[in-house]
Amino acid sequence: MNLSSWDVAVVVAYILIIFGIALRANFFMKRHFFQRRKEGLKPIENHYLAGKSITFWEAVLSIVATEFSALAFLTIPTYVYFENMNYLRFVIGACVSRLIISAFFIPKVYDKGLTIFEALARGIHGYTSISKESNSGRRSFAFFYVITKTIGTSVKLLGGSILIAEFFDISLFFAIMLIALMTYLYIMLGGLKAVVRTDMIQAGIFILGGFAAHYVVGRISPHTWGELFSLGWSAGKFSLFSGFSGVMTFIYGIIAGIVYDAATHGVDQDLVQKLFGAKDLKTAQKALAWSALGSFFVNILFLSLGVILWAYYTKHGQTLPSPDKLFSSLIENHFPSPLKGLMVASVLAASMSSLDSAINALSAVFWNDLMSVNRSKMFRVFINIDNFIITVSIIIVAYFFSLIPGAIKAGLQFAYLSTGPLLAFFVCRMLLSKYIQVSYSPVLIFVTIISCFLGFGINHFRFGFNPQLTILWGLITTIAFMWIYSKIADFTAPKRDN
Repeated sequence: MNLSSWDVAVVVAYILIIFGIALRANFFMKRHFFQRRKEGLKPIENHYLAGKSITFWEAVLSIVATEFSALAFLTIPTYVYFENMNYLRFVIGACVSRLIISAFFIPKVYDKGLTIFEALARGIHGYTSISKESNSGRRSFAFFYVITKTIGTSVKLLGGSILIAEFFDISLFFAIMLIALMTYLYIMLGGLKAVVRTDMIQAGIFILGGFAAHYVVGRISPHTWGELFSLGWSAGKFSLFSGFSGVMTFIYGIIAGIVYDAATHGVDQDLVQKLFGAKDLKTAQKALAWSALGSFFVNILFLSLGVILWAYYTKHGQTLPSPDKLFSSLIENHFPSPLKGLMVASVLAASMSSLDSAINALSAVFWNDLMSVNRSKMFRVFINIDNFIITVSIIIVAYFFSLIPGAIKAGLQFAYLSTGPLLAFFVCRMLLSKYIQVSYSPVLIFVTIISCFLGFGINHFRFGFNPQLTILWGLITTIAFMWIYSKIADFTAPKRDN
């Protein structure tokens, strides 16, 4: 792609702004720690939970930014181009799910530890001490999370890197390294505070990029934007369902959205960590609930872009690029400077906003749940080491996936399903503890993972139920296994609760 000096200037300005914000976050956190260390604030909490200083707006915008990786530029408009707006059913389900999570999930885990795995180990009673068995279970689940999260994050990074490599005419490996190392550097500057504050800017940039795309398509077309919209409407591109089967699919989609969002926003460390770092429980609950509105708006923005692109390509005899280049081709061939630079910055922002949360979450889990050394000494050295190891691992896995045809689709599917076991165990231990009493042991963690994936397999290979409900069936299977186990096992000893 031919980028003008103005385009490059916009991208450079974005990068400088991001590092400037991270540096300011570093100064803020140093001052914050100095003011609150007498109250018992620990350096580890200051870095990974931003010293409980995350405000409502920081949390809301950071959640929205984390949701939309650069793959949103590739997948959402492309999906609507070849289908219709029925993807919105997942979004509606997700919005409902966040109200449920805010009311029932967050109060169970807020202020009970640094990570979701520590909160699970403390249980519904929030025990101060954690038993040896629970610590073993905590490490087992944390290890499973680190492996699956690294794979999912690598796939998302690969999606953004493909676009950046194409935009700057550089090798894919160099693009992967560039995005990952820049993200690593600003995380190390300011910890979670740098993540949420840079996410706020990144969310604004890729939302602005979405509006710019709408504007450009309307500008290059012989028809106005409103006429393109009408063409899409007449062709049924805004339809959510059709007929009875369509209504049932719509309902299945809402249920699937509820369950999947419960896994990603209710128990996944990269988003839960931001809620743990909120000033108080009310702020965390309100931020997650209101993020549903932001998520709905951004989805509508990019879904409707898919409709406008469909009208442009099909009604004006334009040559359709390959599906994976639908959006990048538009940027390369039709965006003027410096809007082209803005779109490149938008893709970069979407990539980094998902990556920074994942690296920070993986680092917190690695530090808090997997390390067994004396962590009170050489704090900063250990954080630098584990963040660097995580970043390099993501780079290697992302590049490995780039060598395998179809790896992005397979990797996203794996990441989609890997959140199921964590949700299933959380529901059994924290929400259904009155009926299902389970200890936090490695054996039960293993049973949770196996039973949940067994539910996935039964749904996919044996019964052929609606694939949208795969995670739901994994959840149901795990609950059934845990209920039977709790009735057979002896839970009379109080220690088993922890």
